[in-house]
Amino acid sequence: MTILQAGFSGGNFLGSAELKTKSEPVQKFRIGAAHYLSAAPVHCLALALLLFALLTGCSTTATYKSKATAGPAWPPDYPVLVYTENETVPRPCEVIGTVSIRAGGFTMFGGSIEREMKKVMQLAREKGADAVQMKSVDRPGFSNANYRLAADLLRYADSWETVAVTEQQFGNYLKTNERSCDPIEGVWSGREEAPLRIGIMRNTSKPGRDFIGFIFNTEDPTWRKGYKKIDIRRGPKPGSYLFEYYFDDFSSRETTVIVGQNATFTLAIPTTDENTAFISYAKNRSVP
Repeated sequence: MTILQAGFSGGNFLGSAELKTKSEPVQKFRIGAAHYLSAAPVHCLALALLLFALLTGCSTTATYKSKATAGPAWPPDYPVLVYTENETVPRPCEVIGTVSIRAGGFTMFGGSIEREMKKVMQLAREKGADAVQMKSVDRPGFSNANYRLAADLLRYADSWETVAVTEQQFGNYLKTNERSCDPIEGVWSGREEAPLRIGIMRNTSKPGRDFIGFIFNTEDPTWRKGYKKIDIRRGPKPGSYLFEYYFDDFSSRETTVIVGQNATFTLAIPTTDENTAFISYAKNRSVP
């Protein structure tokens, strides 16, 4: 006589059973997922495999191809600039290497461009790149669950114009030339939207330029003390000036400025998204 005993608890099958006969000792066997899978119909297996394929994709790996000697590594928070495929980098650059993000092993479906760009930016800082220009971006699709992309790591190939004058030296220049200085010359402090202190002095070394504005202080490590911030020439009317103002990415915009009686001026600069940025400066009453 054969007796099948199975354990139940609260109506739930516990996963094991005992087979007893009068002449044989107790034998134990396991009933689990493998048992049910082996017994599943073929169409159920096909459905399971399809579901697995839809929910998984390829993880990505970053490949770097060097084209020039890398520079000193930047800190992890250094602001490397990023340009799209169609944007023009405002400064001359050389390509120091190319990063490619391509498919690797399996991962869950759902690509993240932020995750892939983090790999690119980490490599850019390790190689001392000043900027990154995207070359291609492939979005996730049915055959690949992640973003794939390629980008050039760039290093500036020029030297940015610099005025080698300290704030104390500039103060002496203003005092010495007090009677002949133009109203635009002096130390100017930016408001909250541009918290810079800049000096503006006569400088005609660049054709068509009458004055140059340069930085005394900056919290942006991509800009240094003495870096040119504005090219200025006189406008058609007294008190008017034509500014070529350089942004943090070294791109520039031209605008007309009127210096008011209260020694302030505001730059109304059109931006790429068809809006206007207003940047205000006030002249310091005292000089160093």
